[in-house]
Amino acid sequence: MDKALEYNSIIVFVFAVLTIAVVLTVLSFIPITTQNDQICLPIANRNIQCGATFYHLRDYLDESIANAYVKVMKEDRDRKQKYLEDNKLRLMSVSDQSFWEAKPAARLKRTNPDITTDIKVAEMAPIRDWMYDKDPLSTSSFLRNGVRYRNGRLVVPVDGTYFLYSLIDFFEPCDHSTGKPSIEDLKKPIKHALFKFNIDTAESEITSNIQPHHISKNKFYNSYSSYVSTIVSLKAGDEISVKVSNITYLQYTKDNSFGLYLI
Repeated sequence: MDKALEYNSIIVFVFAVLTIAVVLTVLSFIPITTQNDQICLPIANRNIQCGATFYHLRDYLDESIANAYVKVMKEDRDRKQKYLEDNKLRLMSVSDQSFWEAKPAARLKRTNPDITTDIKVAEMAPIRDWMYDKDPLSTSSFLRNGVRYRNGRLVVPVDGTYFLYSLIDFFEPCDHSTGKPSIEDLKKPIKHALFKFNIDTAESEITSNIQPHHISKNKFYNSYSSYVSTIVSLKAGDEISVKVSNITYLQYTKDNSFGLYLI
């Protein structure tokens, strides 16, 4: 029993020494200088910047952790993609070949949106209330062969060239006496666009359709149909979304759709 206790004590001591050595090694690589209650650390462009010790050290660690997370996620995605490419023939020999030949595809339909004040005033508001049939044989709306749905976005499963599309019907109320659209700025057009987001890059617009406002012939409302589509090269993990300039115009439409498929 005494020998076991002594052995455990040695292990604890060695672990403590190693931990201290690692901490000292890490600190030796950080170019830190102190000035009274301040600390100086390298910022994004690697220039030294000084600030209050607690807050500046916190911001430095937050930035370092975020950068490390992005790097790990990218390396993991690249590793998985490389593994599939290097082992495709072997995996096909032990799996159903039709699975590998099946191409990712998705088609979503939408319900009436839950519109909050923040969404109403947004420059370009995302449509998040898409839905799809979980029946694998459905042809009206579906997710197939690895495509995922996340908070209004379609997540691409593999690298490749994709066809993206979206159809939106807008319903715009008008002033009953003049027929003019009931909005403050008639010069601001109706916009419908597809956007791409990836953890490695900022969100960017892929394609869009813009339509001007019109005086209503019936003096009650205007209806507009907008269709956008494009062919674009995407990477695994890219997230595609639909945004519109005035989401309140979507309250009375039922046939809107959004989808993609690998070419």
